[in-house]
Amino acid sequence: WRHDYPRAERNLLSILSEVTGIETTPDSNVIVQLEDPEIMDYPLLYFSEPGTWNITPEEARNFREYLDRGGFAIFDDFDGPRDWMNFERCMKQVIPERNLVELTLDHPVFNCFYEIETLDMVPPYRVRGKPTFYGLEDDHGRLQVVVNFNNDIGDFWEWSDEQFHPIQLSNEAYKFGVNYIIYALTH
Repeated sequence: WRHDYPRAERNLLSILSEVTGIETTPDSNVIVQLEDPEIMDYPLLYFSEPGTWNITPEEARNFREYLDRGGFAIFDDFDGPRDWMNFERCMKQVIPERNLVELTLDHPVFNCFYEIETLDMVPPYRVRGKPTFYGLEDDHGRLQVVVNFNNDIGDFWEWSDEQFHPIQLSNEAYKFGVNYIIYALTH
């Protein structure tokens, strides 16, 4: 099943290359299993629809090690309290001693390349609640996980080349994606 993949990733990588000069290729995005040690080879992981996620103990251990080694994860495309409760339960299996916290506009992830002007983002379709950004930080304050709750930023990336959504909303979504990648590569 391919939800947003591979169009969203390819479009985002194309924009990233154009605006930052970071070299990307069409195969810069790959699918790896969370329990696979190969995830350690990638500075950033992107998860779509994590509200229905079920994590195994092996995946939780490997993902924890990935984050502790400096990895960064983006969780996107889910909404509503049921999705949130399931996602939070899974993250507690990964890092039980930390809690996800709501991020504010002054967080460095929103100002590391583009200066994001507002977190009041319009989702691409009707969601159950206001889009909110959450994060999980390590003991030194480095953001390890960013969560686009009640939103689907990847949907804007996926359809931007078809003008399915208003261009200004796609542009804003790209700013978030570029910032996430720059943050992941520099922190």
